[in-house]
Amino acid sequence: MISENKMASMADDQYVIARLDSFNTWPWSLSLLVIIGIGYFFDLYDVLTLGVAAPYMGPALGVSPVTLSSIGSMVVLIGYVVGALLYAHISDTVGRKTGLLITLLTFSVGSILTAVSTSALEAYIWRFISGLGIGAELSIASAYLSEMAPASVRGRFQSLGTFIGFIGAGIGPLMGYFIIPAFPWGWRLFFVIGGLGAVTAVFFRWWVPESPRWLVHKGRVADAKRIVEGLESRWRALRGALPQLPQLQAEVRRYERIPVVELLTSRKYAYRVLFVLLVYLLYYAFAYPFLGLTASLLHASGMTAIASLYIVGFGGLGYAIGAFLTAVFADKLERKNLIAIGLVLQGIGLLAIGLKISVAEVLGAYFLSALANTFLVTGLYVYMAEVFPAGARSMGGALTDGLGHLAPEISIPVAVAIFASYALFGTFAFLAVLAFVTAAVIVLGMRTTKRVLETLE
Repeated sequence: MISENKMASMADDQYVIARLDSFNTWPWSLSLLVIIGIGYFFDLYDVLTLGVAAPYMGPALGVSPVTLSSIGSMVVLIGYVVGALLYAHISDTVGRKTGLLITLLTFSVGSILTAVSTSALEAYIWRFISGLGIGAELSIASAYLSEMAPASVRGRFQSLGTFIGFIGAGIGPLMGYFIIPAFPWGWRLFFVIGGLGAVTAVFFRWWVPESPRWLVHKGRVADAKRIVEGLESRWRALRGALPQLPQLQAEVRRYERIPVVELLTSRKYAYRVLFVLLVYLLYYAFAYPFLGLTASLLHASGMTAIASLYIVGFGGLGYAIGAFLTAVFADKLERKNLIAIGLVLQGIGLLAIGLKISVAEVLGAYFLSALANTFLVTGLYVYMAEVFPAGARSMGGALTDGLGHLAPEISIPVAVAIFASYALFGTFAFLAVLAFVTAAVIVLGMRTTKRVLETLE
């Protein structure tokens, strides 16, 4: 710890970083965590809308549910890649706050316009627009929360922010179960709810502070110190004396944005990029067929449309529970090992869905898969933000996450082809194998739990 008489001699940039990491809990207002989480909520609500609505939306637009959900998922994934790279550049150069605002605006517009689609082509175009915002939101919000949270509890509170988001993934399919069959235009209302909710969240995000860590590394130390001094005043008013400052374990350096070429070619960063990219490619290769096709494939394998919607609606409650469990265990186990556990559970759940013994059995299997999926991916988003340096925290995450979304462009048609030849079990056995392989790869990654971000650079 740093004694009081040494604080005066500490440079302002070092002071800001040391103060942020001095707390053993979330030092900001909980409303900040909720505001970021609400954006996550509507982002993840939107991720599942097309897959949930497809059994009713497809016939209304003149295409089969499997065609609509598979092509629509592939189109939105292309949007993810483009949006992730475009908006991450803005986040790293202009600011985390600016990035957080434009991502929400973009995918809310796309969601509302999807609701007024009159053809499958229109729906594909508007889903691409939605994808632009969704792909960037996940990486930028992860970068922001990782920079705002103290090192000792970074996993827990970043996971809590993500947990709020995954409530949307859990509630969204359940809302669809009640709304979509109730009216001829129920699927349209389903998309409007997500779009208008995101617009509301933009208003609240306008008031969040910029990341002091980002400001320090951009050389705007006075602005960063002003935000931290406000944090200190709030802490004193609510809790009394400030905690002692920890000994800073790394040099605080100003950065310029690290170009993509340097990320890909430098010995310092290339391994990290390639490793995280491989994990994302493997993860998204099984996750998006699971998220986007399950309802349609269950329907195509003989279940009624309402039964398939019932399974993803009530089974989807596992999404919120899985993210909450990550928040509980995030800083108790090494991050990469926690992710591996989730991947193994995901694989088991996928195999069980493929068995399709009964509606009750598939419901339980889907619940386990949903729980495991958010348990592992919440940890993965925390891990991704930790691995990359400040000058590429958004871009590194967006580059790997965005390119990782290209994997489903292959795995979705492959899953559909396997279904045509080997039915439901063949498809979900293929997805389960991918989950188990991803678990074997992630354990080879670097250790990050409770380590100060600057020491990981």
